[in-house]
Amino acid sequence: MTMQPENETDLIIGLDFGTSATKAVIRDSFAATGVFPVPLNGAHPGINGYLLPTRVFRTGETYSLEQGTHRVANLKLGLLACRAKSPVTEFNDCCAFLAFVIRRARSWLFTEHGDIYRRHALNWRLNLGLAARSYQDKDTVTLFRRLAWAAANLAADPGADTITLEKVDHYRLRSLSAASDEPAGVADFDWSGVDAVPEVSAQLQGFMSSARWDWNSRPVMMLVDVGAGTVDSAMFHVRASADGGGVLTFYSSRVEPNGAMNLHRARVDWLLSLLPDAGNDEATGAHLAAISMPTDRLRPIPESVREYLPAYQLEVIGQDVDEDFFVKRYRAEVAGSINDAKVGKGLPSTQLQRVPLLLCGGGSRMRFYGRIGEAINTTPGWRVGVEIVRLPVPRDLVDTGWHADDFDRLSVAYGLSLAGHGGTTLGTIVRAIDVPEIRPYLPAEREDRFVSKDQM
Repeated sequence: MTMQPENETDLIIGLDFGTSATKAVIRDSFAATGVFPVPLNGAHPGINGYLLPTRVFRTGETYSLEQGTHRVANLKLGLLACRAKSPVTEFNDCCAFLAFVIRRARSWLFTEHGDIYRRHALNWRLNLGLAARSYQDKDTVTLFRRLAWAAANLAADPGADTITLEKVDHYRLRSLSAASDEPAGVADFDWSGVDAVPEVSAQLQGFMSSARWDWNSRPVMMLVDVGAGTVDSAMFHVRASADGGGVLTFYSSRVEPNGAMNLHRARVDWLLSLLPDAGNDEATGAHLAAISMPTDRLRPIPESVREYLPAYQLEVIGQDVDEDFFVKRYRAEVAGSINDAKVGKGLPSTQLQRVPLLLCGGGSRMRFYGRIGEAINTTPGWRVGVEIVRLPVPRDLVDTGWHADDFDRLSVAYGLSLAGHGGTTLGTIVRAIDVPEIRPYLPAEREDRFVSKDQM
């Protein structure tokens, strides 16, 4: 910010690239209370001001965050679903969007806190979140690290006042060189200054640095993070160290498309299937079709499928779509995570009682998703007990004025900003695929051997 700096500091951007909303936190490594949540969507009140819809617009060759002839949503899922070894269109759309986000975050910091950093030399670092299951695939990790590098340098390019397809593609190609240790030209962010970090690990590191917890007596924890597109579920062991690094050992980790927007789509598809074939309900069908697809909405979906068409009375024999989704998809995923740890890794039942369950994410506010703790504790044969705990608000977070219960929406971005803090990382992360069995799993009773339909 000045040619003659009087001081120097490291600024770390934690960027949570979500399916429906993206969040950013900037951390000053050397300030005691220097963690700034960025109001990326500042026109909205409360927590929504910090949640930017994950979408970008394109008109011809020009990208925009605000408007355009072509609206591109499903950015993250589209990139992850692309089967090409080196995606082009999907990568470029994501890169343009994230460059806007990074540029907006840095601009906000200089506008709101320019007096603090006016005479500082600033060393920037960017950490981009990645699903824990994706972190087990090295090619996906490299892809997201390339995305972080390209977006960060595009955002910092003074010649890119307008973000165009040509500029985006230029940085996509340069990112291939940067990832291969080939000369990539002069860049504000070098390859070592960006990283792709498991979102669950970041979230847990934030919890470890904020919570007062007896890790020695209760080292096994479970996390269920309900997002718009996916539900992340994991069971892990925490070994905290005096320096705050610690070791996170994953016994299981699942990411499945059971998030709130996929519940919403399942409900819409189910309702459409119930409409009569005759043309009397064309308006209802058109309404349902119109609301079925968006993944970038910030408003919560209804609590029940029965709230979608209040003019209709639903009479269901057997399970409706809500109960079917809960049992066969959401609860089955969580059951799978427990089973992966219990049977796949041999985690003994003695360590599966009073397990702290971190239930978080925007979807966790719905009663539909919030009853998973009760489901775990009351399902016959699981022999697992959980206690739901909430993520505490860290002391070093600059006061924002929103409710403390909303912090979990920013917890991934906060945790991502810890990587590289003071030269440290998020500690040691041991992937589930690298964890051997603790011991062979030998059920002591027939009830443990038999898996009934009620347990899935």
